[in-house]
Amino acid sequence: MSSNQIINQIQNSLDIADIIGEHVKLRKTSRGFMGLCPFHQEDTPSFHVYTDTQSYYCFGCHQGGTIFTYVMRTENVDFRDALRILADRAGIKLGTYQHEGSDTFDVLNLAAKFFTDNLKGPQGTAARAYMSRRQLDGSDITRYSLGYSLNSWDSLTRYLNSKGIKDKAVIDSGLALTNSYGLYDRFRGRLMFPIRDITGKVIAFGGRLIDGEGAKYINSPESQAYSKRRNLYLLNEARSSIREKGRSILVEGYMDALRLNKCGFSEAVASLGTSLTPEQAAMLSRYADRCYICYDSDTAGQAAAVKGMYTLAENGLSVYVVNIPEGKDPDEFLCSNSPDSFEEALHNAQPLVIKHVQSLREALNNERTRRAALTELFDGLSRLNIDDVLKHMGTLSQATMLPASVIERSLIERKPPSPQNIKPRVQTQTQPNNSLDDTEAAMCWLLWNNQSCRLSVDPDEVTSLISGELARECAQAILSEDTGELYELWQGSGDTAKLGLLKRGELYCETFRNMDDSEKFVSIHRALKAEDIERRIKAIRSMPPEKRDLNEFARLYRERSKYYCR
Repeated sequence: MSSNQIINQIQNSLDIADIIGEHVKLRKTSRGFMGLCPFHQEDTPSFHVYTDTQSYYCFGCHQGGTIFTYVMRTENVDFRDALRILADRAGIKLGTYQHEGSDTFDVLNLAAKFFTDNLKGPQGTAARAYMSRRQLDGSDITRYSLGYSLNSWDSLTRYLNSKGIKDKAVIDSGLALTNSYGLYDRFRGRLMFPIRDITGKVIAFGGRLIDGEGAKYINSPESQAYSKRRNLYLLNEARSSIREKGRSILVEGYMDALRLNKCGFSEAVASLGTSLTPEQAAMLSRYADRCYICYDSDTAGQAAAVKGMYTLAENGLSVYVVNIPEGKDPDEFLCSNSPDSFEEALHNAQPLVIKHVQSLREALNNERTRRAALTELFDGLSRLNIDDVLKHMGTLSQATMLPASVIERSLIERKPPSPQNIKPRVQTQTQPNNSLDDTEAAMCWLLWNNQSCRLSVDPDEVTSLISGELARECAQAILSEDTGELYELWQGSGDTAKLGLLKRGELYCETFRNMDDSEKFVSIHRALKAEDIERRIKAIRSMPPEKRDLNEFARLYRERSKYYCR
């Protein structure tokens, strides 16, 4: 079945009003339904759902689209994941990631069932005893799809073979390895934690050794279905709670995440035993702006927390570090303390800057380690927006025994004069006849701030779309000159108009939440193209009838439909 056929089948199987009605209170209208828009705050309903066209549109914020775009926006997923979510809802099978006739997701799902059956059966006695020692019970097996990999050479492989799964598919799914003796199971004698993607499909496993020697935890390798960088354990279940509570809790291990979830902290996720990545941070930022990082209280855990919190902050999250008693991880803490105690620890969590200063306080007070500690601190803080650092200047000055002016200068000096780091901090100054347009200012900012955007465009084509004189001059300069030199030139000459234009564009770009620069660029370029077409249509209309180029007029109208069709 082709992708278009699958899309059509999903659209024919589901009603957009049913999907939207799960989150928005709708009332009947002549063409469909209406209610309060889920994409912006409003008191009077302006959000319409049209059952005849299976589409929606808000006359307040001008968001509109199909059932797919609605799921993409509300669930903060890309089209592929929206397709999976809706296909599951419609009961339609997607045959993605095929290996010798076997769907990887089917292979992993069969493995998850095999592991769960093992844990529930007579062969899972030792694993259930281990669970009991860790204060987990039978209900958790079902709730979290826990399982047990038998302590045998190839029991899973033989089971999958019996279901018609070829050896290559088992290997490609990360479930088996080969050596000179043949194929053998990757996971043996371990409590199994299935890892699911945002749509709930099993994409990998983590295994905890319950007895004997060997690595405490082993995880599935990277595969077509699984990337550690792009997933978080339990996020598929936690995302609704994260959105509702306005915060996420990030821990290291599977057991930590499970324990928090069992104790009522359903916004907890685990980082899959890897250093935090920008992709993971971006996933969390889709659902809430605050993140509480709660890593193990040992030295290694705290070092990982400090490193990870900068990755989170660079991706737009307000980061707080939760302190728990030394020598304990969140699982151990909650096994011996009440949920209220952990809630108190969340309440007392320290902002990123304060936590980093505190972790270096002893080194900052030692003459032998002071220089290295200052370097580490300033290198970290320079990765943040300087305004966020300045909020804690009193604490920084006291801890480092340096005046505020020296600290600020040290941070600024660590930011090289590049387009990515130069943030013109001046007020927008409008000038007559310069038609300062937000969209044009945003294009200038993206060209200034992102080298990939600059290299991907045709300079003549882009500047032809900009009608404002100041914005056009700014874009032409950015596309032909070194941006670092331009900044020095405009700053030195007092040309605050162009710097103000860039600041205006930066602020406008910040309204495009959950988009990276390339996505913002596509959206802005599309808007400028549409505005340019409108200007040209208007110009032809203003001509006397005998001078109008009707062929050009018709061509522009056809092109216009690409940008305005609903």
